[in-house]
Formats: sequence, C-alpha cells, structure tokens
Amino acid sequence: MNSSSAARTSAEVFALSRADILVVGVVCVGVGIALGFFLPAVGAFAARFPIPFGDVIEKLSKFDQAWVVIARPIIGAVLGVITAVVISVSTTPLAVADDEIVIGRADDHPLRITRASFSTAYFDDGKLTILTQGGHQAYRGDVEGKKDKVAEAFTSRGYRWGEI
Repeated sequence: MNSSSAARTSAEVFALSRADILVVGVVCVGVGIALGFFLPAVGAFAARFPIPFGDVIEKLSKFDQAWVVIARPIIGAVLGVITAVVISVSTTPLAVADDEIVIGRADDHPLRITRASFSTAYFDDGKLTILTQGGHQAYRGDVEGKKDKVAEAFTSRGYRWGEI
C-alpha cells in the first residue's frame, strides 16, 4: 500500500450512511402515506387558519371517491420517496485526510484542498468555512457531521482550527 492510499484510508468521512438514508426514506414515505390517508382531517384543520392555499387543501380533502381515497396514500408515498432522494442528494459529504480535505461527492467534481494550500477552518453561523494560505475563502457551507466531531477530525490531523 503506498502512502497516498494509506492517507485516503485514514480519512475521516462525514456523510450519510446507507442506514441514515434508509431511515430518512422510511420516515418521508411514512409521513407521505399518513398525510395522504389523513388529508380530509388535515384539510378541515387547515381551513380554520389563514394559511396559503388553505381553500385548495380543503377542497382537495373533500374528494371521497374510492379511487381518490386509494390514490392519496400512494401519491403521498411517491412524494415521500422524492423528498427522501432530494434530502439525501442535497447533503454535502466531507472527508478529512492527512494530506487533503475533500468536500462533495466523488462523482460530482468535489472540492479538494491540499494541506499545502490550507490555512484554517472554523464554523461561522453553522457553516464550515475553510480559508487558504492567501486568506481566500475556499469553502463555506453545510457539511454532514456534528461540529465537535468535524473540529476534532481537523485538529487530530494537525490542521489549524479557529473559532469565531
């Protein structure tokens, strides 16, 4: 094993696991089915408040033909699957290795920041911010992982970590 593959295997990766994605999917599909099933009750409740599209929701919830009653939970499940896919795809994985930091998915042109160009990293307003040696902001955004674990991944590999 050469040194570059050894560094890659020692990377700490912050990303949704398959189990996390499965849980998100089950919850989203379950909520979609429940909303489809309970749409009449939700519509009647929503009609009491001045919410956008309240009248539309109330009218849709009053359809009670047999095919509509069956279709609502199915449509809710499909919308739940779509929501789970959107949530899973919109998360940003982070890999902190000894020689580089990789932000993003391998199949989607990830941002690679080498140790030589790295200056400091910190969380500002809940967003991970990474600065280069020249003081330029290389990355600012959300990443998977708890803040303290992300900070520990940087500091345990000798990267400079700053707090604002």
